[in-house]
Amino acid sequence: MRMAELDDLRRDIDRVDEGLVRLLNERARYVCEIGRLKKSLGMEVYQPDRERNVFDRVRRMAADGPLSPDAIVRLFEIGRAHV
Repeated sequence: MRMAELDDLRRDIDRVDEGLVRLLNERARYVCEIGRLKKSLGMEVYQPDRERNVFDRVRRMAADGPLSPDAIVRLFEIGRAHV
C-alpha cells in the first residue's frame, strides 16, 4: 500500500510539473510579446516599478505555501533574465 501511495504522489507531481512548464512558457510568451510591443512604441523595456509590483504580488500569493515568498520571487527573476 505504501509503494502505491508513493507512485500516486509521484504521478501527481508529474502532472503538476507538466502544468507548471506549460504555464511558465505561456507567461514567457506574454513577456516577449510585451517587450516587442514596448520596443515598437519606443518605450523602455525594463520598468523597475512594474517588476517590483509583480514581485510584491507573487510574494503575497506565496505566503501560504511551503516555498518561501522569496523563493517564488527568485523563480520570476530567473524567468526574466532568460527572456
